[in-house]
Parts: sequence; C-alpha cells; structure tokens
Amino acid sequence: MSARRGDLAPALPCRAFGFGSGAIVLLALLELGCARESLPIAMVPAPPLQAPLPMLWQLPPQLARIPPPVAPYVLPDPLQPLPNLVVPQWAGAAAAPFAATVQRAAIYYQLPPELIWAVIKVESNFREQAVSRAGARGLMQLMPRTAKAIGVRDPLDPEQNILGGAYYLRHLANRYRGDIYFTLAAYNAGPGNVQRHGGIPPFPETLNYIRKVLIYYVNTTPTPL
Repeated sequence: MSARRGDLAPALPCRAFGFGSGAIVLLALLELGCARESLPIAMVPAPPLQAPLPMLWQLPPQLARIPPPVAPYVLPDPLQPLPNLVVPQWAGAAAAPFAATVQRAAIYYQLPPELIWAVIKVESNFREQAVSRAGARGLMQLMPRTAKAIGVRDPLDPEQNILGGAYYLRHLANRYRGDIYFTLAAYNAGPGNVQRHGGIPPFPETLNYIRKVLIYYVNTTPTPL
C-alpha cells in the first residue's frame, strides 16, 4: 500500500492530554518503525497479504480483518459516562482502572476494544510503569522516540500510552488493509521487517507474540463494571 495521506489515522486528541492544538508537532508515523523500534525505516509499500499462518492461528473471517475507519473520528466526551463499560474476564481487577480510556480509544480510533485489551495484556500485563530492557515504556510499550513523534509526552501515563498505542494500531491496520496478522507483526517487529520478509517475519518472538495476542483476543469475555 502506498503511503497516502488517507492511510494515516487522525492525530492524537490534544484535549485528552490537556495540550493546545499548536503545542504538538506530529511526525508521520509512516517514517517510524514499530512501537519498540528506535530508528526510523524507509517509506515502503505494504507487502502483499500472502503469508499463511498455522491453522492454530487462523481466525474467523469477521475477526481476521479490522474494519476500515469511517470519518469523522469522534472522541467521546471524557466528562460523560460511557455505556456498557467492560473489561475482559482474564484481565481481572488490574484492568479496571484503564477501562474508560480503552473504551474511548476504541471508539475514537474505531478499533475492537478486545484487540487493545489483548495487546496491553501481552505487552505489559497491565503494569503501567513497565519498562523493557530496550526502553519501551508503559501499558502498550511505546519507545520514547515513537511516543514523542505521536505527541505522547509521558508514556508512563496510562491515558497517553493507551491513546498512543491505539493510534499506532489504527495506523498499521490502515496500512495493511485491516489484516490483523500483519498489523500485529508490524507492531511487534516493525513495518520494515514485514516489508523485508514479504510477510510476517519468521522471528520466534514475533510469531509467539501474534499467537498470544490472538488467543486473548478471541477469548475475551467481557465483565461489566
């Protein structure tokens, strides 16, 4: 897929962070790698969707493709209660403090909330202060350079981190035509590696990452709060 302006998700909602609209200069995420890559990659077309996965990983068609966004993007009013606020049963009490932010991010970026929950579970297991050996930070493990580029001033702040991670997931989903396997592969290993391998990179870490996220994704039974 070519790097067209229409492939980009909208910028992070400034008012969610308390910033003025002129206070953030957003860099195009097409120039960045994955959430944990420290160096940018060249702008390249998305590879053809031709890399089959083991049968264990195959999802029903309705889950294997993230629906395209429909304009306009609308951020729910943070002062208004959200209907049907739920968390996955496997997340337990640790996820409850983030339920409203996940719901708002899912609505704004038009993503399945179950996908955001699954990514958070695998990335940090709901530890908002998590920092990896590579320097990835927060619930959705954003690298400092990526966080800065998308307007996240404090990646250890749960609200900023979730909105930033959801922004990047939506960007990747747009780039890969909604293919959930490629979206997760790029989030973990970077679009550059997806391009170089012509599909999902054969890295054990990436393959295991996709498998784990999909297991949580398809086994998300909501628990009302």
